[in-house]
Amino acid sequence: MNKKGFSNVLVIILALAIIAGIAGYFVFFQKQEIAPGTTSTPVSKSGTPSLSADKKSIVADDKVLLTIDNDAIFNWFKTESQLCKGYNLASVSGRKMFCENKTSFKSQTRFTSIVVSPDKMKIGFTIESDTLTPDKVAGIFLRSTDKVHLLTNYYLGNEFISFSPSGKCFVYRGGCWEGMCSLFIKDSDTLTEKVSLNNPEHVDLRNADAEFIRWLSDNEVEYKLGTELKRESF
Repeated sequence: MNKKGFSNVLVIILALAIIAGIAGYFVFFQKQEIAPGTTSTPVSKSGTPSLSADKKSIVADDKVLLTIDNDAIFNWFKTESQLCKGYNLASVSGRKMFCENKTSFKSQTRFTSIVVSPDKMKIGFTIESDTLTPDKVAGIFLRSTDKVHLLTNYYLGNEFISFSPSGKCFVYRGGCWEGMCSLFIKDSDTLTEKVSLNNPEHVDLRNADAEFIRWLSDNEVEYKLGTELKRESF
């Protein structure tokens, strides 16, 4: 009986050792799959900002990050878009309500698209309104400071395009005239301009449209000017 009991103990010990070995194997190889320089905690995709179904809000993890009637956006349309000044204020029925009442403004205005930086901390966006559609304004929201920055005027062709591979820079269309636009590349943290493409001193002298093609790196882009393919480093 003693020999049988000893054998049972050995079997149990052996089984526990096998289980521990299997568990260790999976833990080891799971760590090996993590890229060098990163922590072992996986990034949750659920935290990626997205556009609400009604296009009035940007949300992440069931939390509203930015709404279309945010003070900075509402006040920009009221004071900077030219829609609410002088003759424009009385030229269209309902314009005064649009300019002075947030509920009316929100009902007529929406995010048409958003672009999220790789670190999920910066959100580029494009906004349009029923007023003078399809004119648009492009901007960026910095989650670290909870600040909204409008980047363009309100005009046809404006659009936030994308962030560079690491998110260091971003590119957007602006300075548009008669359907032809410039491309502007700025630093994602400071918003300082890196380069502007197809941006003559007088926009009405522009004779071709600049179309963004792709990022070659954080410091180089490929774009098309008319029919000519070009590259620009900065």
